[in-house]
Amino acid sequence: MMSSPPNHDNKTNDTGSVSDLLARTKAIVDTIVDGVITISDCGLIETVNPAAENIFGYRLDELTGKNVSMLMPNPYRAEHDQYLDNYLSTGEKKIIGIGREVTGLRKNGSTFPLELAISEMEVNGQRMFTGIVRDISERKETEEQLRSAIRRVHEQQIKDEFIATVSHELRTPLTSIKASLELIIGGAIKPNSSQGDMLINIAHKNSDRLLLLINDILDISKIESEKMQFNKQVIRVKPFLETAIFDNQAYAEKHHVKFALIFCPDPIYIDVDPDRLMQVMSNLMSNAAKFSNQDSIIEITAKLMDDKIRIAVCDKGRGIPLDFQSRVFEKFTQADTSDKRAMSGTGLGLHISKAIVEQHQGTLSFKSEPDKGSEFYIDLQRANPTKSSP
Repeated sequence: MMSSPPNHDNKTNDTGSVSDLLARTKAIVDTIVDGVITISDCGLIETVNPAAENIFGYRLDELTGKNVSMLMPNPYRAEHDQYLDNYLSTGEKKIIGIGREVTGLRKNGSTFPLELAISEMEVNGQRMFTGIVRDISERKETEEQLRSAIRRVHEQQIKDEFIATVSHELRTPLTSIKASLELIIGGAIKPNSSQGDMLINIAHKNSDRLLLLINDILDISKIESEKMQFNKQVIRVKPFLETAIFDNQAYAEKHHVKFALIFCPDPIYIDVDPDRLMQVMSNLMSNAAKFSNQDSIIEITAKLMDDKIRIAVCDKGRGIPLDFQSRVFEKFTQADTSDKRAMSGTGLGLHISKAIVEQHQGTLSFKSEPDKGSEFYIDLQRANPTKSSP
């Protein structure tokens, strides 16, 4: 039996296998949905697959030999060159081997969110880099739609809670007023008796509370609809604070405390609506009076801080509980208190005050320690005096 002749086509078969492998690899790269870009160690583009061409809107011949940073707007463009230079000189990896989200730049000048992953490779002894890019515009749009839907649900919940709270807050004083009047009208209590006087007094106090609540709700409505009017003028700070103390002194006496202007450079000026800012001061001062220890002094100060002026109301009362401090400026919030004195209020004052101050391009904030006191302060831009300034 004759043996089979040796196969002289192995080399051809090996070559064919390599060709098949290269063809398959190219087919995979050409049909993959992600963009694939290879760049030299100088950051120059060598190849791109069709997906990358579609993503960025360029043809291969428009990209070959160009710096890959042309596909990124600033500041990513400058950062990419920096990162690559830094890696080549120090070996420190900031983008190599790390996926990150950047912004891509299309040929037409539009930008879009892009996921980028860069890996290092070596071809024939030459260092190169491969960038895998993915247009995530649709995903981002879907995420934003989802966030918007969540926001709408959350806003509706807030509105529902607000309406429920307002209804409760309105119903409480109205019920008290109605009950007091019914007892008097029904003859159960004589109008001129001590009991009658007490019921009339209760109805009067609840009427005040009702009016205060309605005014606060109207203010919130104006603020949120951006219809609150502000009549700004440049005023001197010291006379303004002296007026605030005078106007609120009766409230201080009711709670057995005193307001005192401790420090205020003069003259310094602010550009504000004095009536609206007085509304803020009255709220801060009344809160300080309610929560201060009896016979204590509530300090009012104003000081310069570069080009700003800080107006502060500082008390040495109970302070704000730590677990409540994050909710101080929310609607219908009041810290729990065991004080026997009535802590009346709508729970809207600080929310409105913060909004008013922010409409003046200022900030309202606070510092507080339980059992040591609180300091609420307003930071406003310092103004230049005018001839008409009071």
